[in-house]
Amino acid sequence: MKLRHKIAGTLALPLALAIASTANAATVVDTDAHTLKIGGFISAQAGWNVYDKAANQDSDVNFGIGLGVSRFNVNYTQKTAAGDITYLYENDWAGGYRLRHAAIFHDGWVAGQFWSGFANLTALAETIDAAGTSGNSANAQRTATLGKNFSIADGMSVGVFIEDHKVGTEPSARGANTAVPDIAANFKGKFGGTDVFAGLRMTQKDDPAAPATKQKTEGKVDFTLGVNSQVTDELNLKVAMTSYDEGVKVSPDDRDLAFSVAGQYKINDQIRTNLVVEQFIAGVDNGDHTAIWVNAFYKMDSGWEWGAELRSVSIDSGRAAAAVVDLKKYGVNNLNDKDMSFTLQAKYAF
Repeated sequence: MKLRHKIAGTLALPLALAIASTANAATVVDTDAHTLKIGGFISAQAGWNVYDKAANQDSDVNFGIGLGVSRFNVNYTQKTAAGDITYLYENDWAGGYRLRHAAIFHDGWVAGQFWSGFANLTALAETIDAAGTSGNSANAQRTATLGKNFSIADGMSVGVFIEDHKVGTEPSARGANTAVPDIAANFKGKFGGTDVFAGLRMTQKDDPAAPATKQKTEGKVDFTLGVNSQVTDELNLKVAMTSYDEGVKVSPDDRDLAFSVAGQYKINDQIRTNLVVEQFIAGVDNGDHTAIWVNAFYKMDSGWEWGAELRSVSIDSGRAAAAVVDLKKYGVNNLNDKDMSFTLQAKYAF
C-alpha cells in the first residue's frame, strides 16, 4: 500500500492504491505507445461467527464460506504528447458481481467511479474483514467523481472533487431533488517516513424538517484525518479519525465520531501481523461500540498467501434493537455485543 504513481507530474495516490490493492499485476504490453496491465486475486474465506446470544437458533455458532472480495482489474495507459491517459476497470465478487472502479485519469484529473476524494486510504488498517475500519474511522467510499489532484510541493498535493453519493459502494438514501453536488476536498503529504491525509466532504442529505409536500436537502459536513508512519523496517502504525455531521450510524440527529489505531509488525519477509482497535462514539446515549481485530498473514514463495483473523465486538448494552440493526449494516458487520468471529483466508494474486 506504499506504491506511488505520478500522472504528468501530479501525485495520484488514490490510483496507486487502487492498483496496488490487487498486488502482482502482470504487465501484458509495455511499449513507447501504451502499457496494459491485468491483475487481481482469487480468495477463499471460511468463517465462524460465535454469538453470545443467538435468538431462536439451536447453535450459537454460524459457519460460512465464500470468495471474500476476489477481484479483477485492467489498467491501460496510453502515452501521448499531452501526457499519459490511464483507464482503470476493476470489479470484485463481494456476495456477487460488484463494480469497484471504472475511471479515466489524465494530468491529475479523475472521472468515473473511483475512490471518493474523502476516502481515507492512508490510515486504512489491514483486516481480512472486508469492511474493517473502512465504514467508520477510515472511510473508504467509492463513488461517481470528477475532480483533480494538484501538486503543491514535493510529496504534497491537494484534491478537489464534485461527486454523487447516491451511487457507488455506500449509496446515500437521499430522495429530495437538489442542484448542489456532493463536494470533497483533501490534502495528502509525505513527511519523511510518515504519510498524512486530511479530507472534508459536504454531502446533500434530506432535510427531515421539510414537509412531505416540499422536500428539500441540507448540506452535512464530515471530516477525516489519517496518519501512516513507518516507525521501523518492521513496525508500521496507522491512526484514523472521522467525524460525521449526521449520525448515520445510530441517529440522524447527532454527530458521530470514530477513531482507530492499527499496528503492523513484520516478523520477516513472509509473516506479518496486525492489531487493530476501533472506538465508535455515537452522538446519542448507549450508542458506542469497540471493535478489535487480531490477524496474521503468511506469504509463500509460490505467491499463495494464508491468513487468520479473530475479531470481537463490545456494544453498549442499552442500545435499542433498531440501532443494533443499523450498526450491523454500517460497520460492526453482523456482530452484536460480546460476539466474536474467526476467519481463515487463502489468496492468490496475479
